Amino acid sequence: MKEKTGMILAHAGEEYDQYFNAIVPPVFMNSLNIFPTVDEYYDSDKRDKHTYCYGRVQNPTVRILEEKITELEKGVESYVFSSGMAAATAAVLTACSCGGHVVCIRTAYGPLKDFLQNYCREHMNVRTTFIDGDDPKEIEEVLEDDTQLLVLESPSSVVFRVQDIKKAAEAAHAKGALVYIDNTFCTPIYQNPLELGADFVMHTASKYLGGHSDIIGGSLTVKDPELGKRVRTIREQIGSIIGPMEGWLMMRGLRTLEVRVKEHGKTALAVAQYLEQHPKVKKVHYTGLASHPQHELIERQQSGHTGLLSFELDSTTQEAKEFCQALRIFKIGVSWGGFESLVMMPYAREDEETCKKMGAGQNVIRIHCGLEGTENLIEDLEQAFQQVF
Repeated sequence: MKEKTGMILAHAGEEYDQYFNAIVPPVFMNSLNIFPTVDEYYDSDKRDKHTYCYGRVQNPTVRILEEKITELEKGVESYVFSSGMAAATAAVLTACSCGGHVVCIRTAYGPLKDFLQNYCREHMNVRTTFIDGDDPKEIEEVLEDDTQLLVLESPSSVVFRVQDIKKAAEAAHAKGALVYIDNTFCTPIYQNPLELGADFVMHTASKYLGGHSDIIGGSLTVKDPELGKRVRTIREQIGSIIGPMEGWLMMRGLRTLEVRVKEHGKTALAVAQYLEQHPKVKKVHYTGLASHPQHELIERQQSGHTGLLSFELDSTTQEAKEFCQALRIFKIGVSWGGFESLVMMPYAREDEETCKKMGAGQNVIRIHCGLEGTENLIEDLEQAFQQVF
């Protein structure tokens, strides 16, 4: 696979003779496509990759992007959405019916947990059980006969816990449940969950797939064609397909994905090692460190690491805030995965009980290591330490 990655990123899905042999596919901005006759419209196979009818259903630019992601994730079909949340909720609505049960890791993406706890509970009578997910036995114990979906995010943001995807999927499938995983952190370069048993693989494209902090988007890849049909139907009915311009920008981002994530990971490891040795740092959470408590599992599941990590200071919450505000290159921002370095305190306003459940204190600091250069980022962190402590 690794030797093919560059070819997939550069050329998969692209049929140059379809658009005048242009090396870069055009942005098909049209909302509809026309047919020669009424009967040809009705008789056309709307699922054929060269048959286009209406932009809410399919678009030529978006189709090329979807083929690239499918090959990268080793699936059978991918569908690209207007946001990561649109992709995530499409997976839930595809898998769940009224009165069902969902098992979700506690450190999954907050808005997805809100969707499960609020909309799905109130309008679909779907129950959700939240777990740590670190121990496969814990997952087995909470799965029920009516469990329809297991929600994973490995590694999960902030404290970067990892779930044993293979064992979790085996347990879920034994109960007839489907498995969803957010693979945004690792990207398809470093982890392919479908090969480990997952049914849905989701990416938030505003992170590494896009890579330039200029789009919102999401993707879902599946390994079962029938499941793909259901995802496509949900997307058509909700109207959540990505726009052609955003799809084109996402395709542009994919072309440099492999080289970008390698550089992000190289910098993040150096930063994590620097922080791990700093006297004011109590703990560093990064999957690339040998000190990670799940190091052995990480080595089995992942082939690399990207640019996101967190650390806990020997400080008060206020001092941690002052530290973040003293940084010059790292900007305070909620997202990550772009070219720029970012810092955030995700638990700064959570209560002590919630922090304990999530695995870190109020003063935990999450950083994304961008492409400004390893030495520059370490110097920025050092000057902030000197200012505050």
